[in-house]
Amino acid sequence: MVELGLALSVVFPLLFGVGAVGIRLGRTLQATQLTRDVAHMYAWGTDFSLAGTQAIARTLSQDFKLTGTGESVLLFSTVYVVQQTDCNAAGLKTCPNLNLPVFRQRVVIGNPAVHTSQFGTPPAAYIGSGGNIAAANYCQQTSLIAAGLNTVLALGAGQSSTIVEGYFAMPDLNFLNFPGRGGGYYVRFLF
Repeated sequence: MVELGLALSVVFPLLFGVGAVGIRLGRTLQATQLTRDVAHMYAWGTDFSLAGTQAIARTLSQDFKLTGTGESVLLFSTVYVVQQTDCNAAGLKTCPNLNLPVFRQRVVIGNPAVHTSQFGTPPAAYIGSGGNIAAANYCQQTSLIAAGLNTVLALGAGQSSTIVEGYFAMPDLNFLNFPGRGGGYYVRFLF
């Protein structure tokens, strides 16, 4: 009886730990696939500022709470490297963001309070309808620079990239104190 008690005191925590790691692995694979799918759609031009396409993303993320008060967020960004012709077309005499990657679009689905972008958050005052940012703003407003993008993806003048970042909180699986904020999972795709 003593040996059985000692063995079970080790086996039960080990069994629960293996189960928790397996569940978390499955949830992270779901989050990765969801983010990859919507990133492909976004790269091909799907407009996620529309209610219909946001409903598609929410349907794909049915296992995660992708609502304004939920525990997950998807950040859609188009980043563009400003070139001199953009500044000339906007009628600007000086162009502080020349040859720098800037946000040209930002759409958020879910709760933006749970996680922010690794590349910065454009001020809401510059984001217009459909998540678009006007050329006059992204050419001269330094708050629209996508900080750190060059370390991940080097773009030349006039080139752009679409970025989808996802954060999915998993507080129900955090009893083993996994690293990260609240036991969540961050994933991003650049095209």
